[in-house]
Amino acid sequence: MTTTTTPRAEVLLVCRANQCRSPFAQAIATRLGAARGIHFSSAGLLPGGNSTPATGRAVAHKLGFDLEHHRSRQVDAAQLDRYDLILTMGRDQARDLLIERDDIWPRLFTLKQFTRWAPAHPRPPRTTVGGWLDAGLDRPRHTVIGADPADDVADPMGSPARAWRRMATELDTHLRIVVDALATPTPSSALPRDQSTSSTARS
Repeated sequence: MTTTTTPRAEVLLVCRANQCRSPFAQAIATRLGAARGIHFSSAGLLPGGNSTPATGRAVAHKLGFDLEHHRSRQVDAAQLDRYDLILTMGRDQARDLLIERDDIWPRLFTLKQFTRWAPAHPRPPRTTVGGWLDAGLDRPRHTVIGADPADDVADPMGSPARAWRRMATELDTHLRIVVDALATPTPSSALPRDQSTSSTARS
């Protein structure tokens, strides 16, 4: 991890299989954050090598993202130190990562938890993302117990295209908050504006 006053933040996005939610999140977040000093990676908790389902690839293509060559990747717990922030798509993935690496807790959130927490705890000037998260945080660990729609992004595996579009809209909404929390706000766009609102959730 870098330690300069304008660091390149490294963010890992995690779901169960790295086939649906986290690849979409990486594609959306990369478009939002690439020019703002943020690098997004994705991985899953299951063994890798699998592609995104055809329905998901088709929805991604319509939204301007190419997931045709995506192959799932398994999280390497030994490499988690390299990330300033780890965002999971649900509480269950955060819980499983915490079992493997208890020390990552200050930098581990579900995506939705972080988008609630970060605006209330803005990063101080000239502070690295990792330093900001490591410094401050007395968050109760019971927030990863159980499941809660307020913290979990629904998995569209096996669902029709409208569920994938709804997921993409939800991810876009939350990832805009993530990028703004990690970088100086500048104009940005991920999904086309006529698709990054409720219209993407229509069947």
